Amino acid sequence: MTTLQRIMAFAICLMMMTGAAINTNKSILGKDLTKTSEKTDSVTSVSEIYHTNESGGSVIETSSLTDITGYSGKTPLSIIISKDGIIENVEALPNTETPGFFKRASGLIDNWKGKSVNDALSMKVDAVSGATMSSEAIKENMHRGLQFYLDEIGSKEVVEEHSGKMPLRFWFALAVTLSACVLPLFIKNKTYHFVQMCLNVAVLGFWCGEFISYGHIVNYLSSGIVMWKGIIPVLMLIAAFIYPVFGKRQHYCSHICPLGSIQQLAGMCSKRKIKISQKATHALEWFRRILWAVLMFCLWIPVITQWMDYELFSAFLVESASNIILICGGLMVVLSFFIPRPYCRFICPTGTLIKVQENLFSKNVK
Repeated sequence: MTTLQRIMAFAICLMMMTGAAINTNKSILGKDLTKTSEKTDSVTSVSEIYHTNESGGSVIETSSLTDITGYSGKTPLSIIISKDGIIENVEALPNTETPGFFKRASGLIDNWKGKSVNDALSMKVDAVSGATMSSEAIKENMHRGLQFYLDEIGSKEVVEEHSGKMPLRFWFALAVTLSACVLPLFIKNKTYHFVQMCLNVAVLGFWCGEFISYGHIVNYLSSGIVMWKGIIPVLMLIAAFIYPVFGKRQHYCSHICPLGSIQQLAGMCSKRKIKISQKATHALEWFRRILWAVLMFCLWIPVITQWMDYELFSAFLVESASNIILICGGLMVVLSFFIPRPYCRFICPTGTLIKVQENLFSKNVK
């Protein structure tokens, strides 16, 4: 495969996913494609973000104010502020977030009720364990809404700038991701690989919930990636889709993905293996390809896009994942004791997307 062919393969996969993102969320890189171009940004922002209620209080709706996303969709809020600058209520607006994660994270809303706008902006609210991405999205929606109130409607007092300090788990996740992206290029030691896989599972998987999935990719394309918070997914995406352009195949799946790592670790714990015939292996590989093609087709039908919320990666978010995901994830790990990486080899849609990008135009030009 020539470098030009690899670039073409990457471009084709990017176009496929971009089309799916537009069809699913009707936006691209934060730009809402449902808005008419005739409206000016200033008129649109004021009319759609702010209005007053019957008691004269201010109602801020963050739907058009920010494109921040949680695990799989936006989490807009309606913030009701009294004439005295007190937050009377915060309500969740219709959203596209995964219901289980949003339900857990929405408990954060009560933290801001009854607080003044200035006090609310200076508050440090901890994310809900197991729903970190949804929690961070809600917190950012609150910050953007309250800052809009102060800038456009309130007393315009100078307030302390919203703290952008990243939590400790972010720095651990960044360190693990960087090491997984770089060190395997130079170190082929089995002991190092074992330690890296353990860190992938413990830090990226169970502690931080950092991984690549179809839902994440579609939302990155729809809403863009927030700087700093987006460094980790950007590194993962580079390893998954840019490395293969330069011949480093399956780097993400083999060295970074927490689900791939936990399957590898499980396989190392047992010497008893189920021998799968070459014919059965071939059939299972075809099943994976057909399943991927069907799921890709489903991305073009809005009512069938929710399958993205049920990839097994979300099993790492133990407190928020559905029972069926936890059961399937557990069964797949148990199966990994006897069959090497069964989910990666025979099911994973995200892994198949990466392989498709690697295999397009794979024949060398003579």
